[in-house]
Amino acid sequence: MTTLAKHEGSGLAIEPGQARFTETQIAALTQIGVEKASPGDLEVFFHVCQRSGLDPFARQIYLIGRQVSELGEDGNWRKVTKQTIQTGIDGFRLIGRRAADKHGHAVSVAAPEWAHPDGSWRPVWMGEWGNPVAARVTIKRGGEPFTAVALFDEYKQTKRSGDLTAMWSQRPAGQIAKCAEGLAWRMAFPQDLAGIYTDDEMGQADNPEPEPAKTGLASVLGDRPITDKTRGALFKLMGEIGIKEAEDQREFLTDTLGREVASRSTLTEAEGVKAGKRARAIQQGDPSAEWIPSFGAATGEIVEAELVDEDALIEQAVALNDPSLDPPAGAPS
Repeated sequence: MTTLAKHEGSGLAIEPGQARFTETQIAALTQIGVEKASPGDLEVFFHVCQRSGLDPFARQIYLIGRQVSELGEDGNWRKVTKQTIQTGIDGFRLIGRRAADKHGHAVSVAAPEWAHPDGSWRPVWMGEWGNPVAARVTIKRGGEPFTAVALFDEYKQTKRSGDLTAMWSQRPAGQIAKCAEGLAWRMAFPQDLAGIYTDDEMGQADNPEPEPAKTGLASVLGDRPITDKTRGALFKLMGEIGIKEAEDQREFLTDTLGREVASRSTLTEAEGVKAGKRARAIQQGDPSAEWIPSFGAATGEIVEAELVDEDALIEQAVALNDPSLDPPAGAPS
């Protein structure tokens, strides 16, 4: 087992006989971003740090928490934090070469190749060809080759719009090559790299859900700002089901609409109707519409509130053939 680099006098050095992180080390991990990790997660992380010889306090290896949906024992879906142990490609190279030295094996890494849409493999990638289909890297350990192929579409990192992030847009060949190299290192050294992932491999896990195609009311209303009538009815109903505090309201709207809602002024008419329908469903006791606030909204008296009827709006839009849904001249407001 490789000994971790020591932080002399800092109290952060992991000693050879140490069994788990000390309170000082846990405080340091929290300071550098390790949050909401259970004692079990920390014990696993400690074991991997010892086994790999990477130093968490020098940020050679880290614990990343991600929100995922999980079905609870009560049958309801909820967001939970799952921890992933990650390092950069340099961490994989260091672990692999240390393991090779330990066992007296020669190790070599071949230059990456990229798959062109025409089916050929290219030793260099030209920007004019667009994005590569895949990249492959071969690592030899003791003369035995381990070749890994990473498909671009499986590892690319995207924004909510579906477009590539800046890094993947600017250097797609380099990013997918690092993913392929990470896979090859794991194939060559499975025991040493078990349970550890590179940043480039796991970046796609943070891809936001793509923007859904607009259907129903959204396809008719487009991005029309919410009307005063719908806004008033929505916030009246939210108050009546106990969602009264501004922070709770923003959280409810964010959860319902699937996007961050920083202000009510950013709501569209379609979003107002959608949020209102969920609020009304909660009022009527529909379990599928249940929402549990993080901040604990108080429960208020339940009364009926009028909301804009979605079907009526669509019928009106079709009749008028006017996506803006402005009522005809002389019609009552």
